[in-house]
Amino acid sequence: MKKLMMAAAMAALFAGCFKNEAERFGYKGTDLADDDKMFFTTGLGVTNWVPARVLSVCEEYPMSPDETALIAAAGVIAPGEPLEKAPEGYEKSTEEPWFVMWTKKSSNFGREGVNGFISHWNEDKNVWETSETYFSSYYSDEAGALKALDETRKAIADKFSPKKFHDFDKCWVAEYVRLRVMCIVGQKPDGTWSCMLDINDKCRTGCGQWEPVEAQAERLADYKYRKAMVAWRAEKAEVVKKNHEAVEKIRAEKGLALLGEGSREFDADDGRKAYVLTGACDASSVTNKLEFWKAKVDPLAAATGVAFEGEPTTEDDPSGYTIMGASSSNDIYDVRLDIAFPPPAQVGEEDGKPAEKPEGENVEEEQAPKPMVEWRELCFEKMQPGLAIPPRPQPPQR
Repeated sequence: MKKLMMAAAMAALFAGCFKNEAERFGYKGTDLADDDKMFFTTGLGVTNWVPARVLSVCEEYPMSPDETALIAAAGVIAPGEPLEKAPEGYEKSTEEPWFVMWTKKSSNFGREGVNGFISHWNEDKNVWETSETYFSSYYSDEAGALKALDETRKAIADKFSPKKFHDFDKCWVAEYVRLRVMCIVGQKPDGTWSCMLDINDKCRTGCGQWEPVEAQAERLADYKYRKAMVAWRAEKAEVVKKNHEAVEKIRAEKGLALLGEGSREFDADDGRKAYVLTGACDASSVTNKLEFWKAKVDPLAAATGVAFEGEPTTEDDPSGYTIMGASSSNDIYDVRLDIAFPPPAQVGEEDGKPAEKPEGENVEEEQAPKPMVEWRELCFEKMQPGLAIPPRPQPPQR
């Protein structure tokens, strides 16, 4: 029995050894792939590669007590949390087309500095969406900033139990399952140096990562265009509805049947309500094109109340078909009829006999389909007095 217990204990031990690093840290699902890599940049041409899970996750995770305590110690707002208004003490430091940066003076990790966060005003929800938050301290030389980098690393290691540190030149990343935590030393345009502790929530995208101003301007223009299109579609639908009601009232008063059974409603390119009816028949049953035309156009005129005057236009299509067509209008409809007549039967088929096969060809061929006469009836509702489709918003120019 003792040997069996020892064997079970050894099996459990070895099973634990075979867990990959991600699984030991508490990741799950698609975040367990240790070979997936991502990079972040800390300067021109500098790429720092880490496992993808360090910067971004696909699964959902709770916030650990250590992560909550680290947020409090850094003095930052909860990253990714929507805000109805900026917290007390914060003022706008930068306003850009899409993003707004907020800062306030603060003291964290025993150093004076500035807390800040990135945000975007969501006018549809009336909240400030947030994402990255940070604590920055500033120094006259690089040595002071590097000392702060080391001190911050030690404080986090001692008090907030990161899963692992990933160290790079003038930079490190403290790995947590829920938070993305990195600290970077860099030189400012005025020649001074900064040490910035940046914290983001991997499970809450919020307003997303900062983008260059040019990209923000395009993003804002796209947003305004999409919003204008939503408003335009709603306004257009209301106008079309009112117009349809007005047309239907006049149609009922005139006793018009419209296109009747088999017709289909659709929206015209300009937004008006329209109807279409199509049909076809064996071309051999049509002996006179003009008589066939009249047999179609007269009922259409009676059903819509329009008057087709004169002869239809006739065009020879490159396919060999002859197209006859005409349009007419009244106070409520724009109506059109088109009829396509197929070309005459091919030589050898005029008498109904199939053409002879080439010599030596023995394979049985499928009988060719009979040529058909096809027609299409179109009816568009006319805009009534006092109603007009609003102009469509134009997409942003690039």
